[in-house]
Amino acid sequence: MPILMAAASSHAPSLFQSTFEGWERMHHRLNDGHPQPPETELENEQLIGERMPRIKANFARMKREYAKFKPDVIITVLGDQREWFDGSNIPNLLVYTGPDTWTVHNTGQMDEDPPADPYSERFRYPLRVDQDLAKQVLNGLLEQGFDAAFTTEMGPQSQPGRGVPHGVGNVVPHAHPSLDVPIVPVFVNVDDGPPVIMNGERCVALGRAIAKIVEHSPKRILITGSGGMSHDPRGLRSGWVDEPQDHWFGQQLLDGNVEALKSMFSFRSELFKGGGGELRTWIVAAAAIDYMKPGHRASWFDYMPARKVTTGCGWVTWPAIDEPATKPKATRSRKEEPVAAG
Repeated sequence: MPILMAAASSHAPSLFQSTFEGWERMHHRLNDGHPQPPETELENEQLIGERMPRIKANFARMKREYAKFKPDVIITVLGDQREWFDGSNIPNLLVYTGPDTWTVHNTGQMDEDPPADPYSERFRYPLRVDQDLAKQVLNGLLEQGFDAAFTTEMGPQSQPGRGVPHGVGNVVPHAHPSLDVPIVPVFVNVDDGPPVIMNGERCVALGRAIAKIVEHSPKRILITGSGGMSHDPRGLRSGWVDEPQDHWFGQQLLDGNVEALKSMFSFRSELFKGGGGELRTWIVAAAAIDYMKPGHRASWFDYMPARKVTTGCGWVTWPAIDEPATKPKATRSRKEEPVAAG
């Protein structure tokens, strides 16, 4: 059984804090010294208090849908923000083919005063890795014309205490059905640095290639993207959220219009720099499920422009291909009202 389900979500650190004070501490850590948009002041304790249960409900919904799908393995597409890699080695595409490894989460870290040490044993947990499938993906990508790098050892060059980057570490405890489900980490370069970074068209090709490579696998596979949506923490647009782009992107997923995603990152723009580049991981996941069922529509998309998170936060799932089709739904526009699903 090949890739039969896909999903993607934001992984911003604030999303995993349960107090207004925790949000405020993370906001100041990411934004102090950078001008903020006027909307940031509107995100008071009441609004954030209303958002926190919704965030938890979104991740809980993803966990339920994953558990219902019962994956044998999860291919998780993520970026790296100088966690594993540093200036000596920044691959555009890499597959981890090593043994079981570990990571850390940050749930509740900023709720404490002073904040807890995120690299302490308290936040550390194990990750199972499907080495056989990882090697199959790596070899297949080379055959498909992708010059994929690989690593067989978990030796972070930049942040040794981090383990697997937060694109996995923050999300897995909240969205994955169990730590017993193995993963295959596929890294894509999400920082808009060198001109050779992958554009939307190349990300679509990558997703379709991965789906083709594992098409005849006996395993039941879920593919996920991690990161985004628009954000630029500590950058020139720190705290600013590109709502029009985020809504457009989400609508393409609801419409099953993967071809439109090829236009992302197709030209040089300041708007594509920073964390917004993490949408590359969503494009890969969307293209993979589209390969298996062309035009397959996402069934659910939720969004909030959370400036104190410094991120346009999003969650999306595509129904399992072997399940009956349902009408796609989207929730919450910038005014916290439902938006049309198309």
